[in-house]
Amino acid sequence: MEVKVGLTEFLTPEFWFYAAGKIMRILFILTAAVVVQRILGAVVERFFFVGGGIAALHFEEKRARTLTELLKTLIRYLLYFIALVLVLSEFQVDTTSLIAGAGVVGLALGVGAQSLIKDFITGFFIILEDQYAMGDYIVSGDQAGTVEEIGFRVTKLRDAKGVLHIIPNGSIVKVSNHTRGPMQAVVNIPVAQEADIDQVLMLLEQACSEVQGMLEIVEGPKVVGIVELRAAEVVVRITAKTIPLEQAKVETALRYQVKRLFTEAHIPIPAAVRA
Repeated sequence: MEVKVGLTEFLTPEFWFYAAGKIMRILFILTAAVVVQRILGAVVERFFFVGGGIAALHFEEKRARTLTELLKTLIRYLLYFIALVLVLSEFQVDTTSLIAGAGVVGLALGVGAQSLIKDFITGFFIILEDQYAMGDYIVSGDQAGTVEEIGFRVTKLRDAKGVLHIIPNGSIVKVSNHTRGPMQAVVNIPVAQEADIDQVLMLLEQACSEVQGMLEIVEGPKVVGIVELRAAEVVVRITAKTIPLEQAKVETALRYQVKRLFTEAHIPIPAAVRA
């Protein structure tokens, strides 16, 4: 039997009271979701960046910012899902099947996208443990370069030739970070056996002093001494602690000053070097 609803039924006061009540409840749900999202977002910001948050956990600003955005995103999607369920309940939709369906879909995605989940989990712990940050020079497997971007799925490296490498976080097993703490500059100077070794050491000390005044160096440079004896030459080593990624500049400056001083003092060059 067909049931016909006349237009007059929608014009009754009872219908408008009912509709107004529905609209008010839906607006309240949506407003509450937005308000709660902002409150929880402010709490997360305060935890990481105000008072005891960043100081207590020793988080750097970049890492704290990334974790903050992650938590705020998770909160936003969770609140949107709850609001959707409550709104559908106002229209007498069975939300039990919706929640169960979401669980089934999530399980299917989990089984079919294990590598994607691995990338996200690994990316989360890379950021949480501060293994590297943007601007760091790292080596991972056969890739090396400066970190341009860290995501929860991939890390982007720019190598010395300008090539951008996009590496899934799940494939990162070992990382060597060249930007954390002072780096070691090492220069080995070959000197002919017939050279006056005392004069050589004195000139090397002079070269170290000159370079120290020219560049920003953490410690040194200093002459370690003779590190190797060969048939026609001896090898003298100079070392210095430099700021990250500046060791090549310090080594180049040391070689230049040593060459200049040796030329002025007529220090003989080993035959193998002349050849």
